[in-house]
Amino acid sequence: MSMNDEFEFQEAMGEVRVRRMPSGGISAVLAVLLPGLGHVDAGRLAAGAIWFVATTFAYWAILVPGFLLHALNTWSAYWAAEEASGG
Repeated sequence: MSMNDEFEFQEAMGEVRVRRMPSGGISAVLAVLLPGLGHVDAGRLAAGAIWFVATTFAYWAILVPGFLLHALNTWSAYWAAEEASGG
């Protein structure tokens, strides 16, 4: 990665913004805590919203499909972050 890929410089305000690449492990933990949050961490906002609504509905409908969908969401968030980081 070059210096331009890691930092954004704003001359007027004198601040430096650091962008980090998403981590599969962090995205998976976030997805366990709140369905869809791992996808948001990986930069996929629409997918995160869809996973949140689908998993919440599955938990509301019947508990077992909720657990299964939550596990699938966690796995998917891990791979979305790995793909986004190029790993």
